[in-house]
Amino acid sequence: MITITDVAKAAGVSTATVSRVLSGKDSVKPATRDAVMATIQRLNYKPNTLARQMRTQKTQTVIVIVPDISNTFFSEILFGIEQTAKKYDYHILIADMHSQPYMEDYYFQAIQQRTVDGIISLSASIAKSLMEQVAEEYPIVVACQYLDNYNVPNVTIDNISAASAITEHLIRLGHTKIAHITGQPTSLLYRDRFNGYISALAAHQIPIDLELVRYGASSIQSGYDQMKFLLDLNQSITAVFAAGDVMAVGAIRALKDAGLRVPEDCAVVGFDDIEISAFWEPSLTTVRQPRFDIGKTAFLKLLKLMGKQPLIHIQDILDYEIVIRESCGYQQQTT
Repeated sequence: MITITDVAKAAGVSTATVSRVLSGKDSVKPATRDAVMATIQRLNYKPNTLARQMRTQKTQTVIVIVPDISNTFFSEILFGIEQTAKKYDYHILIADMHSQPYMEDYYFQAIQQRTVDGIISLSASIAKSLMEQVAEEYPIVVACQYLDNYNVPNVTIDNISAASAITEHLIRLGHTKIAHITGQPTSLLYRDRFNGYISALAAHQIPIDLELVRYGASSIQSGYDQMKFLLDLNQSITAVFAAGDVMAVGAIRALKDAGLRVPEDCAVVGFDDIEISAFWEPSLTTVRQPRFDIGKTAFLKLLKLMGKQPLIHIQDILDYEIVIRESCGYQQQTT
């Protein structure tokens, strides 16, 4: 087995220099670094990960907690995290909660046992007091969830503002009977989107009818089921704001199965701009989030925390975009 001593001897440097090259330290001259890396490649040297972990007290591993890996919204965020982590020689473990909030507690124990160096949570479903307590001692970043009045590092968009903006778009198109299909109210994400929805209605003095708000899972089937329930109310609903694109797709299918046209009989808008949104029939009006940038920013924030560096901002709020497509009758807006 090739050792670090063998590499140092073959490259004509000290073992300390080889160690600095492997850890990415800037104190090594470029020519020396290139010579060491060439020797490592020629000898096919594989660093002893366990020994390095014992020496540095670092695992070079980060857990990313995902509410539901089957939701394609998270794929580009995970890609942003993974690509950025790779540049800094970190490995990513993906922990799927399967939409079960209690699972987040289990994964938070991993960092307390020092089996990982940090956590990026795309869920934020545990109690505020517990999250803040753990974040005081360990590197934790929450992404996708807007944590108002939390002392926890956070990367997100303003979900309240975005939900209000897309509801206002429906109001500008003349809709006043607007239903809302959303996820579980225990999720901060869906609470914020609900708050944006009702704030837009209130701003235009449109009565808030909670009978038109339906809660369910973040899935196509749930969107379908909740839309069918709304249709059975016979409330003359003319528009639906779904708090996620997968729910919006299900709602459109339910409307079509009921013999209704989208958007002529009922407009539908979503949130997240997942890939299927542009190709569904009709294509879906939605809120586009900068998902890759959310993942990248979240990891860079976590990297600073793991390196015990101060954060300039505890919260990064990134821009969003309202993408107008066929499902809300965008042609009405341009005529």
